[in-house]
Amino acid sequence: MRISRRSVLAAVPLMGCAGEASAQVNVIHVTPGGEGDGSSWQYAASLSAVADLIDNLEPGGNVLVAADRGEYALTEMIEIGHGGRASQEISIRGVNSATGEPKQALVRGAQAGSEGGEVFKLLRGASHIKFSHFDFRDVGNGAFRVAAPVSNITIEDCAFENVYRFFENSAGDNEGHASLDGFVLRRCRGSRVERGFLRIRYNSRNGLIEDCAAEGLPIQGGRIPVGCALEDRANNITYRRCLMTGFQQFRGADEYWNGDGFSDEPDNANIRYEACEARASTDGGFDCKSRGLVLADCIAEDNKRNFRIWGNHVTLTNCVSRNPNFRGREANENATSCHVWVDGEAGGDVQIINLTVEDRDATPIIEFGNDTGAVKIRGITINTPRVNWGSDEDRVRASMLVGEPQFHEVMAND
Repeated sequence: MRISRRSVLAAVPLMGCAGEASAQVNVIHVTPGGEGDGSSWQYAASLSAVADLIDNLEPGGNVLVAADRGEYALTEMIEIGHGGRASQEISIRGVNSATGEPKQALVRGAQAGSEGGEVFKLLRGASHIKFSHFDFRDVGNGAFRVAAPVSNITIEDCAFENVYRFFENSAGDNEGHASLDGFVLRRCRGSRVERGFLRIRYNSRNGLIEDCAAEGLPIQGGRIPVGCALEDRANNITYRRCLMTGFQQFRGADEYWNGDGFSDEPDNANIRYEACEARASTDGGFDCKSRGLVLADCIAEDNKRNFRIWGNHVTLTNCVSRNPNFRGREANENATSCHVWVDGEAGGDVQIINLTVEDRDATPIIEFGNDTGAVKIRGITINTPRVNWGSDEDRVRASMLVGEPQFHEVMAND
């Protein structure tokens, strides 16, 4: 059954009296065919009706979405402009209506592969909300879209397939920005992602993304796909145990092939990647431009440039780089494949502690984009046919690789 935002509300045992239309309730029940006020499973509301009914939900209340009664086919977004309070967040979650146990509710959109077609759109007032246990299919630019300044948003235990983006942070009409203050994305996993798992921007801060994974849908031309993208002044954000794989952009023979696993920009600050993995991107696995960046226990594999470092005061600790892979044409892209690429602009420094390098064909270990800056290495294990500093070998030996690198060579056979 296809449902739109405005549904006819039938019998209203909890809110039904004319003088009690604005009375607050603690639970709203939702089913695919619901036409009631949500006061019980018998009088369940539609999912789209939540846009209106949630205004009457008291802090700490629950929206229970039946996951065992069929899928929710949406034609319009669900705008939420009401939330809870600190320590009394509203919960919107999929459940088994018979037992109350958590269960992913299947929500199907109609605009995959486009910038429209979001599902949950958060407006002003939609702070202190927790979403969990949804399975999104065929969704445009955001299973979740933050369209105004909000705080304390948690999204957990969701799946997705065939989406433009899973999480989008883009200001709506008449909003100067849509900054987030305090947010968590946890255990969200899916595939066939066209543009990216998430984009976070403006002055968003104090965020944690952990145990999430997304597989990109390779595209021909178009806009740059990025698994996780930070923009503007987003700051104080930690990624933990996240996997981004297959964000690829195939272009013409004389064009640059882009596509990154993770990216951040120069005005981002206090960004940490902990035990994250980036695989099979047509450009950078980790394409990082922010200052003071930390990468710890991360793995980059099968990307054109596994670690691409633009900013200064960057630290890589206990990271692994495996088998860089150039999918385009080096002569036309004016680029080379390597394990670690360092811009080195403005005298920046990069510290690499206990790096492990593995490949089958002695791909260059470090390449530089400028003649300034320095890379300080303390401990490197090399498992390749030979040590290869690539076209920058003279600069490496002269001054750009400093300190006393300690090599533990586990050389592969030629």
